[in-house]
Amino acid sequence: MSYTEVDIKLENTIPFSEIIIARLNEIGYDSYEENIAGLKAYILTERFNEKKIFDICEDVSLQTGVSYSFSILEDKNWNEQWEKNYSPVIINDICVIRAPFHTPFKNVKYEVVIMPKMSFGTGHHATTSLILDKMFELDFSKKNILDIGSGTGILTILSSMLGANYSLGIDYDKWAFENAKQNAELNNISNINFHHGTIDSLQKKVDFDIVLVNINKNTILKEITSYIDFMSHSVDLILSGFLHDDTSVILDKLSKHNFRKVDIKNKDKWQMIHFKRY
Repeated sequence: MSYTEVDIKLENTIPFSEIIIARLNEIGYDSYEENIAGLKAYILTERFNEKKIFDICEDVSLQTGVSYSFSILEDKNWNEQWEKNYSPVIINDICVIRAPFHTPFKNVKYEVVIMPKMSFGTGHHATTSLILDKMFELDFSKKNILDIGSGTGILTILSSMLGANYSLGIDYDKWAFENAKQNAELNNISNINFHHGTIDSLQKKVDFDIVLVNINKNTILKEITSYIDFMSHSVDLILSGFLHDDTSVILDKLSKHNFRKVDIKNKDKWQMIHFKRY
């Protein structure tokens, strides 16, 4: 499995590193290493497209100095390399996200075990931790949960632990889909399923009471009407995966579909918004 490394140099890393990461998330990049000069981004070589990198950097160059270079990395077990630097994540002091190779935590109410395989959603990224934190403010008891852009399945799994009746995770990435199923087994969770595909490939079987969405802005804006088709009338909708600067366009879009803002939080320039239907 070959990876391509894109080394992006920035005159001003703040806020442009986060802006570039948001754009790269939209085109399949799955891991990043930020540094004082900018960032390094990684993608499967078969997915690499230099024109897309050029276009992103050209847009950013209107606001700050930017340059890039790329190289195909030596073929090796990148999961093994990444796992060496993978550390547990603690949420709200009552939940820990850890890997199977970590020592179990004692006196923690919720312990979610995730095998890191470069699928998005290990709890380290701000958008994932924002949603995880918010989940503890909601009542999941006996409710049906839809997790869109489920990645490792972390949100789907935690929703079951919080008392959900049924949880469904959906992701278009085959690697993430397989990883999520593995993680469900690691946590001995049986009342959840995962679907490989997009929302438009999903057959409606239930109305979901809580919908968790952790994907990029463009996909949210494009697919929101499809999400609504799967929602109960009194749904709690939690959106993340977009930057603070994109908040107004998200609020405007959802207001047109009869959603009101309940709560809004941000972390490291990333945003989470809780909506209710009216």
